[in-house]
Amino acid sequence: MAFKMEEDVKLAKWLSGEMSGKELEEFMQTPEYATYSKIKEFSAQLTAPQMDMDSLYNKIQQNKHRTRNNEPKVRRLTAWLPRVAAILLLAFGAGYFLYTGQTSNHLADNGKRDTFLLPDNSEVVLNAGSAAEFKEWDWSNNRHIELKGEAYFKVAKGQKFDVVTPEGTVTVVGTQFNVKARNGRLDVTCYEGKVKVVSNGQEILLTPGKSVAYANGKNLDIANDKHQKPVWIGGNEVAFENESLEQVAAEIERQYNIKIKVDAQTARPYTGALPTNDIETALGIIKAHWTLNAANAGNNITLSAK
Repeated sequence: MAFKMEEDVKLAKWLSGEMSGKELEEFMQTPEYATYSKIKEFSAQLTAPQMDMDSLYNKIQQNKHRTRNNEPKVRRLTAWLPRVAAILLLAFGAGYFLYTGQTSNHLADNGKRDTFLLPDNSEVVLNAGSAAEFKEWDWSNNRHIELKGEAYFKVAKGQKFDVVTPEGTVTVVGTQFNVKARNGRLDVTCYEGKVKVVSNGQEILLTPGKSVAYANGKNLDIANDKHQKPVWIGGNEVAFENESLEQVAAEIERQYNIKIKVDAQTARPYTGALPTNDIETALGIIKAHWTLNAANAGNNITLSAK
């Protein structure tokens, strides 16, 4: 018990900044120091009810120099400091677990896009109908972002992280690239630097202008991209590479925030671009490519065979 009380006193002195240089150096060598430091660091970033702990500790220090009924000073010190340490540690601990359980979530609804920065100042642009999340508080130790949908990444120079999708993982270092992960298919294009793609046990390194695509674990034969960045960035188009009618219809739904029912069957894929600011033109290209009829009822469209 005496040993535990001594440790509580050390912790309280460290929290209040009362340790001497030698005491601090010895405390920093203990196995518990790293944990206490992390708890203190994260708790300091939280907003909590204010407590005048300085005033409380000053009173404790004053009590060290008083005697009451000839009671030894050391007994007054050890009676208060463990309580202070316990209160602070409980507050820090509760704040730590609350903070570390949080994730940063970003969502681009249908018909919209969302741009945000990662903790290392890398830029991410989410395409319509896409979501991303990461743990900002632990970014230095756990550098990965989970992506569902499509996003363009402009990675800060010298920074490295992973983009994790249900279809595979993309590892990058100071580069610009595009990732689209939808319905069992993964498309990755590198525009600057190098990108490593791992999917279904296969690994490939992409250089600028190179693209790779996997569908249900199989490598697809697609063309490389000669553009400086994806056509949907800063433009009014979306591009497709050997994609089915269902995939094209789903993308048009996301871009225009409408509903499309496909009442036709075709195995013919589509490669090309469609406008995202002119639904009539987009539907006209789709109808011509697959020889379809389109029936409009407000925001609901039905595509059927002629």
